[in-house]
Amino acid sequence: MSNEQEIFSFNDKVSREKQQQMVARILARHLLIVGQTGSGKTTTTLSLLNYLQHRNQTTIVLDPTGEYAQLPNAITYKLGVNAYLEAGSLSANELQEVLQLAPSPDFQDKLNQAITALRIQHNLVEQDKAYIKCGQKIQNYQHYLEQLGSWAVDYDLSQLVNQLIEEFIIPFADDRADYHLLGQQYDRLAINHNWGMLTTLRERINSEMFKTVFDTVSHPGSFKTELSFILKMFLTQRSTHRTLVIDLSLLKRYEDSQRALISFLMKKILNMRFQAPQQLPVNIVIDEAHRYLPQDQKKLPDNGIFQVLREGRKLHLKVILTTQSPLDLPAKLRSQFSNGIIHCLIDDNEIRSLEMNDLGVKGLNVGEAYLKVSDQTVPVTVTKPNWW
Repeated sequence: MSNEQEIFSFNDKVSREKQQQMVARILARHLLIVGQTGSGKTTTTLSLLNYLQHRNQTTIVLDPTGEYAQLPNAITYKLGVNAYLEAGSLSANELQEVLQLAPSPDFQDKLNQAITALRIQHNLVEQDKAYIKCGQKIQNYQHYLEQLGSWAVDYDLSQLVNQLIEEFIIPFADDRADYHLLGQQYDRLAINHNWGMLTTLRERINSEMFKTVFDTVSHPGSFKTELSFILKMFLTQRSTHRTLVIDLSLLKRYEDSQRALISFLMKKILNMRFQAPQQLPVNIVIDEAHRYLPQDQKKLPDNGIFQVLREGRKLHLKVILTTQSPLDLPAKLRSQFSNGIIHCLIDDNEIRSLEMNDLGVKGLNVGEAYLKVSDQTVPVTVTKPNWW
């Protein structure tokens, strides 16, 4: 391994063999990079990316600010410009997450039913309009449900609110009731009761943010690639000195939406690995990660970053997070990291939160750090990258 490809320079007291062992160990698990602004976190991240490129290790950078869009040897997809997410394959849970909806359990059931009906309408009936349920026989609908396989995930999202209204049907309330039918009349009281949620759903599906991410408006002459396809390629094929950068900077003005989308993408990566397990190691980098975690810590278990940290290692997914202060991260999340690169920190509580004594962390110069690998801690200087 040549010096120009190394991440760190070590103290002369650290043997060459131990240096190589520590670098290998620090990249074998999730990695936390912390330090004050200007302490060298960005250079460390770039040095790591350079190192991983040299070794053909697959790396995906989720880039909320666009800072890594010009990374050397990067394949960059900018959401809303040359990449999009397919709206017509979102499950009810995924839709709720990206739209930041908090429906009642009853409405959530209706949402699941509406998406199923639209999948039938699009894939079996082959019509892109709401499936009218009033007067339809239960037996006929059940036959459609039996035909609906995992292949039929697409549906026309633009019809979702119309379809939801079709889910609010009930039998007649007198002796005309026919319980062999899905319903005979609209439950207008229930529709009125849920009108606020229906209106919110309609507005958010038609919002500028949603149109940007999911490309729901036609753009003749322009070409965009579906992001799930891109992720699948990088999760199944070894990179050739390349890094995938997913530029999310168009969503900077939608802070809550950006946070929800990063969680959604992390869950998508995790689910792809669950569905098609691979031995290929994949590194996922998120800069200043504290910005994209839920403010309500009770929601942490449902967050995609936390789920990949907790479940990813057995699927060969490794996360590299950077943050200014370890105290900006919930203790439950910090506990997922046994490895760290610690740049200059001033606060004693920050240092203690990393389960290390102040070995001189407060006096570190720019680019200097402590390399913490499980129970070993050694001083290092970050080497500037010399790109492939």
